[in-house]
Amino acid sequence: DEDITWWDTRRRREAGIGYVPEDRQRHGLLLTESLWANQMLGHQSEAPNVKGPWIDRAGARARTTEVVERFDVRTPSIEVSAEALSGGNQQKLIMGRELMAEPDVLIAAHPTRGVDVGAQAAIWDQLRDARHDGLATLLISADLEELIGLSDRLLVIFEGRIVADLDPAEATPDVLGSYMTTGTLDRAS
Repeated sequence: DEDITWWDTRRRREAGIGYVPEDRQRHGLLLTESLWANQMLGHQSEAPNVKGPWIDRAGARARTTEVVERFDVRTPSIEVSAEALSGGNQQKLIMGRELMAEPDVLIAAHPTRGVDVGAQAAIWDQLRDARHDGLATLLISADLEELIGLSDRLLVIFEGRIVADLDPAEATPDVLGSYMTTGTLDRAS
């Protein structure tokens, strides 16, 4: 067991960890930079973004075009700044960036918070596909339906300790809510 809390991005990437942050605009994107520059974040020293010691702009642009097409990021161009995208398209860009890197583990914190219904469905499909392909995923969310619908196993943490280990097929929002708010199963639920 090792605490990775203070690992820098490069060390996490080298350990095979992908990350979709809770606050995409503060921690997932450089809003005033182009989509292709944002696609490189955390992966700027990996192919196809580099050739030798230099950034390979053509390679980075090609990878960004692939992310945009594969993850249905709606944009007029990969040259536009990330702030020009809707929240859902910003999130799809981040999901695509992380999934295209083929991590061993993906940590996704509130991946659909603040996105429209269409983007939510697309992100859920991406997470399901990744899970189906064998990607270990740690999903952190306050959306109980999202947790139940996307999880193979539900662990509920209350006051810093795991208080429930549930099968999503048998879990309900009421049961999850009880564990989340009291640390126990309130039989009245």
